[in-house]
Amino acid sequence: MHEPSAAAAKPTRAKQDALAALSVGRDALPLVAIGGSRGKSTVAWMLDAILRDADYEIGAWLSSGVYVNGQQQEGELGPWAKVVRDAQAGVLDLVLQELHASTVVAAGLPGRSYPLAIVTALCGNNEACQLAPETRLQRRALAALLDAVRDDGLIVANADDLDVIEAVERRHGRVVCYALHRENPALQRQFARGGFGVWVDDGMIVHGDGQTATAIVDVHTVPATLDGAMLFQEQNALAAAAGALALRVPVRSIRAALQCFTPDPVRQPAACNVLRYNGGTIVVDAPTQIWPLRMVMRGNRH
Repeated sequence: MHEPSAAAAKPTRAKQDALAALSVGRDALPLVAIGGSRGKSTVAWMLDAILRDADYEIGAWLSSGVYVNGQQQEGELGPWAKVVRDAQAGVLDLVLQELHASTVVAAGLPGRSYPLAIVTALCGNNEACQLAPETRLQRRALAALLDAVRDDGLIVANADDLDVIEAVERRHGRVVCYALHRENPALQRQFARGGFGVWVDDGMIVHGDGQTATAIVDVHTVPATLDGAMLFQEQNALAAAAGALALRVPVRSIRAALQCFTPDPVRQPAACNVLRYNGGTIVVDAPTQIWPLRMVMRGNRH
């Protein structure tokens, strides 16, 4: 179990810098919510890897359990309460929380508590998904998540998912968009408001404000994308990079972590995992709806 030292029980410079980067009040708990119907675990673990490369002390409650600096804790509710206390005391710099729609709708979320939220996908613009019962649940969970972001908080949103970006833009808060293409209309609206975004340009993940763009990493060097074939994994990398940039994490840490990251089937049992066996590549996924499976198959065709 994670035991904080007495010397560490005060706000760390990294925590102070993270909250300052988000321009939120000093009373904010350093919580990062990660929600959506798809990609949550991968984005959370990518962001965890980026932050730890930058020497942040990280707590997390993800789909496979509660972790402190990558080490799984025994149990869930007790360790999670301790992680939150350690974040309040400054022992932990940031805390990541993966939010599942059924839990959010059933249990609710504390109002106006998250300084940063990352929203991955809802329907992926799939028409067959729009009327599914699972989609109605996801919409309710997304509304609850947006209500749980602080008024001075920031939302990182998938501009390629129309359901997501429409809900986020209706909130009229601060937003950072990520998209596969610079020409994405929501990304362009972000630029017109003087904001920045993250997108893919000629095979490079870049960030900028519409006038300038700075390269972060070549998507073909990110193992999770299978040499750029898995576009949804590119989107996950974009989400993690956007969240890290919002926290002013150095680009070198984003690049280094993404180039080393591979999905772990033990920690991410329901995510898209890639296994190597007998000279071949095996892609294992566990979609709850048909539209994510189509995304996987498109990648396999390449």
